Amino acid sequence: MASVVFYMEDGTTLVHKLESDVTTIGRHPGSDVVLTCPSSSGRHAVIKTTEKEVFVQDLGSSNGTRVNGAEIEEALLKDGDRVGFGDVQSVFYTGDAPSVLEEKPSATPRYSKSLPPPAPLSVEPSVSVSKSAAGGRSGLSPVRRAYGKPASGSYPDTTESGCMTGIIVTGLFVVAFVVGLAMRHSKEMNGNILTDTVEKVFGSMPKIKIERKEE
Repeated sequence: MASVVFYMEDGTTLVHKLESDVTTIGRHPGSDVVLTCPSSSGRHAVIKTTEKEVFVQDLGSSNGTRVNGAEIEEALLKDGDRVGFGDVQSVFYTGDAPSVLEEKPSATPRYSKSLPPPAPLSVEPSVSVSKSAAGGRSGLSPVRRAYGKPASGSYPDTTESGCMTGIIVTGLFVVAFVVGLAMRHSKEMNGNILTDTVEKVFGSMPKIKIERKEE
């Protein structure tokens, strides 16, 4: 019989045999597997058991359900898969849990400290589940892709280059404007805009004559 080993936040280990078609998991007291970890939602997830397959389905929990580090909506479970319900880790077995946890068979979930928790998994950037991987089961929800936040400094800083580009474009615009104005002046006035401007400015200035009075 398939079973799941839960590694609780207080260091204890919970072994639950999947005897029902649907096993509810969460902080709600009425759940088949009650999780006391604050990161778990009241109705966090369910495990569905059929004759040949076992699926885990997230119920819209706040912190998500993960299979082998990838966040999912619903996924087919294989022997040894690591399933995370918030911060609570668990391992799925297609048969009984390891013998070190099964010294006294019981129909009710039991606790043990004899099996150490699994090592942390690094989250994969994305995981996809096809219908063939799910045994052709129709209606299987797609797996949510986990997108990581870009690390600081992963994108080049374009602030300086953008300012420089703006200065160059402005300079080219000014040069083009001056050249166009000079060409128009030369065509219409038949002269040089620079010399004509200087002459006009200084030629219009009143001439002041200073006379020296002799005593």
